[in-house]
Amino acid sequence: MRFCAFLICIFVSYSAQASVSWHSITPEIQFLQQQNKLRFYDSNQVLIEGKECALMFDASGNFAEVEKLAEQLKKRLKTPLCYLVASHYHDDHLLGLAVLQAEFPEAKLIVHQQVATEFSAMQQALTDKLDGYEKSIELSYQRLANQPEDQQAIWRDKLELAKKRLFRWRELTLNPPAISITESTQLNLGNYPVVITPYQAHTKGDLTLSADQGRVLLGGDIVDSLPYPGHGTFTRWITALQDIQKNTALTTILPGHGKSLTPAELALPLRFLKTIQEMTNSSPDKSVSELIPLFPSNLKQQYQLDEVGERAFSMFLEAGLKQSKLSK
Repeated sequence: MRFCAFLICIFVSYSAQASVSWHSITPEIQFLQQQNKLRFYDSNQVLIEGKECALMFDASGNFAEVEKLAEQLKKRLKTPLCYLVASHYHDDHLLGLAVLQAEFPEAKLIVHQQVATEFSAMQQALTDKLDGYEKSIELSYQRLANQPEDQQAIWRDKLELAKKRLFRWRELTLNPPAISITESTQLNLGNYPVVITPYQAHTKGDLTLSADQGRVLLGGDIVDSLPYPGHGTFTRWITALQDIQKNTALTTILPGHGKSLTPAELALPLRFLKTIQEMTNSSPDKSVSELIPLFPSNLKQQYQLDEVGERAFSMFLEAGLKQSKLSK
């Protein structure tokens, strides 16, 4: 293992390289897209600003990046940040919102009812993540002596920066949600209504947000081009995607990971999920390792466009087959 490999991702190089690109979808909607090499490992975010309130949908799992985002928001927002929406409970969507809660204490956290019910587990996840950072720093210090002498001072400075960040982040608290969603709910950001809708698809507690009079959908990981199905409910997920695809008003889909999509492009994740479900239904006695080589090569090739895609596809396929078999 390379020295500080995990630590680099969390504290140093990841922070330097992970800056999102801002895309103006409409005057009110800004899509903060992660760089391509991180498209499966950290989340996009979406900022919506009406005439009276702003709303942030999801937050990066990289706390250093969220701190930078908070500073940007303080400079560019013309209205208060009223709402923080978590599309689901996964770390790279929810935990970074603790940073924004600290910087914008009046902002109300909105989650699915299922996430609200299990919120103590989310708070524990924040503690666990910071504990992992601390262990990484300790391990990196132990390996410091094995580095070339001319590199030791550089890495020692980086580790000191990591310690300072961790000390600051230990003060974070993931404050409980102010609003839990059980049915489609409209919010008005000031002459700008949005609708938040609950699903059980990618997880048991997903939220999407419809904006721009239904023309733009913030879909979270439900609509990812390569969906992670390790916690998914396949039948409901497939139905949700089909219903979204039928929405004739919809023109732009902003996913939790990757580039923006059109409704027609949901055909690819639909085929991925349907194929996994069909494989486990038709061959219930085959193990996951036996099913993996049977996955259609023409569909596999659409995902394995680079090294990042190859790694993610293999992980996601295995996780999906396991989850589909478990749900039988």
